[in-house]
Amino acid sequence: MKLVDTHAHLFWEDYEHDLDEVVERARDAGVEAILNLGTDDETSAECVNLAERYPTCWAAAGIHPNDASLYDSDRDAVMGRVRDLLSHPKVIAVGESGLDLYRDRVSLDTQVRCLEDHFALAREHGLPIVLHNRQADAELRDALVKWDEGVTAILHCFAGDAEFGRWAIERGHFLGLGGVFTFPSSSLREMVGEWDLDHILLETDSPFLSPVPYRGKRNEPTYVADTAALVADTLGMTHDDLAERTTANAYRALDIPIAAGSNDPTDAGS
Repeated sequence: MKLVDTHAHLFWEDYEHDLDEVVERARDAGVEAILNLGTDDETSAECVNLAERYPTCWAAAGIHPNDASLYDSDRDAVMGRVRDLLSHPKVIAVGESGLDLYRDRVSLDTQVRCLEDHFALAREHGLPIVLHNRQADAELRDALVKWDEGVTAILHCFAGDAEFGRWAIERGHFLGLGGVFTFPSSSLREMVGEWDLDHILLETDSPFLSPVPYRGKRNEPTYVADTAALVADTLGMTHDDLAERTTANAYRALDIPIAAGSNDPTDAGS
């Protein structure tokens, strides 16, 4: 069974002492590609370093909405560094960008202007954009209407309602499902059957949001299999069929050139 983790942050200090083992466990579990996403220009560069170090790792570059104060402090320099990273052959997406109205860290105006620049970069480089959304459904929907022409979006850790999901899919975008899908309080299991499976992706958001039965512990890409299993059971599919469909979706959405793999997870990537 082959899987793709379309959203992780393996640069986080949680993996400081066992990153090789984390990547190897994922590979042994059938996770043949992991997309690491930066939250600012420095961590985006770290994601590129990970992609160079591990064949199964790929990178995205961008500024998280909760870090968008960096954008206000020196827009040209910060966005210039992000733009430079997008030319790397293993950078396959723009992000993590988006909107966050839950944490009162950055004004909505700054977040929106930063997001607009990310859409422009995605269009310029022909890359998908990965979007964070926390309590900003209406605002993110407005942003998509304004700027999504020619850009494929991945709505990371999708938490909207069924109608928002259908609307996004109809516009050609993808919904990312992760550990939240396995939480007993989640309503996603009631919605997933209403969505076109060809626009569903799997993710972990490692080291955050571990799925049941690992909730409360450090997340890692291996656990994407637990979310995949519950999605398959919910849809009445075999685990292999669900993995095949969502993996094909990931390769299409992210235009991953090849299936990365190696006997040694520390071998240099292409």
